Amino acid sequence: MEHKEKTCHNDLNSLNHWLEANTYQSSQFKNLQDLYNAKRGRTISLIIPTLNEEKTIADIVSKILGVLNDDFPIIDELIVIDGGSTDDTVVIVRELTLHYEKLQVIDENLVLPEINTKKGKGNQLWKGLYYSSGDIVLYCDSDIRNFDIHMIYGLIGPLLSGNIKFIKGFYDRSLVLHEHVRTPGGGRVTELCARPLLNLFYPQLSGFIQPLGGEYGAYRELLENIEYTSGYGVEINILIDVFEKYGIATMGQVDLICRDHRHQNIGALSMMSFTIMNVVLRKNKNLNLHNNLLMKKYKKNHNSNEKCNNLGEIDLNKHFMLLQNSQDDFLPPLKQFLAVHPIT
Repeated sequence: MEHKEKTCHNDLNSLNHWLEANTYQSSQFKNLQDLYNAKRGRTISLIIPTLNEEKTIADIVSKILGVLNDDFPIIDELIVIDGGSTDDTVVIVRELTLHYEKLQVIDENLVLPEINTKKGKGNQLWKGLYYSSGDIVLYCDSDIRNFDIHMIYGLIGPLLSGNIKFIKGFYDRSLVLHEHVRTPGGGRVTELCARPLLNLFYPQLSGFIQPLGGEYGAYRELLENIEYTSGYGVEINILIDVFEKYGIATMGQVDLICRDHRHQNIGALSMMSFTIMNVVLRKNKNLNLHNNLLMKKYKKNHNSNEKCNNLGEIDLNKHFMLLQNSQDDFLPPLKQFLAVHPIT
């Protein structure tokens, strides 16, 4: 018992040390000339995945290339990779390319079309990494309603100073009930699913305040050695993979203050939670519990008409088919992929 208590105490001290040493404020890097000078010839690519974000994408792109890059060429390449928008997202970005030469918009389906994986956010990020060229690669979501350039320069700063190779943004998240009415309680999947899983299986990562946040960045050489997943499990998968391959000392987080974005309904959150749990359990090699066991048991008894709790008219058959379809495909590290499929 005494040994366990001592181990826990040491782990807590290590976590506190990491929090103090590797947590930054975006305001530390607001001097854009200093930020530009710190690049020292290194190039930066920013990748933004989109799917029906016509209400927010123009504001985000215009602020990045029209404000952040106004005096100093901090972002060398901005790639919007679209996952099949049915609104005017792509039209809007194409119009913006007429004003910003560093902006490109590409279709997820047209990048490596021979790769037979499920479409999704992670697939867009992986293909965006393949398509981009920067020494440093940043990711940013496209549904942010209160976007500000500190959300980008806050990610860049830590990567240009010290030993940080991977940086993750964190922020206050609120639920937007009406146009001007906000309440605490955003990030429900984070608090009810992701953080408990990390605390249980990867306690060294429990200091990350927003492990599922879509604003993060790293050096290309690191990201090309990391496994991706095709859907919503991509963020937690990358976080775990970076930790396992590079260690917590190379990882940091930065306060991006506050983030308002589009919220999903409870059904979508349920599928997202399932995907995230599945990724964590599949990555943890010490666990025997895995969703495939559940699927195997289900398929053996596929004629059951038993109803699932709180699912109304959705029977067990439909529910498990839904969950099975929400599983992410795993995408190999890009470096490994390119060794077999070199760019011609």
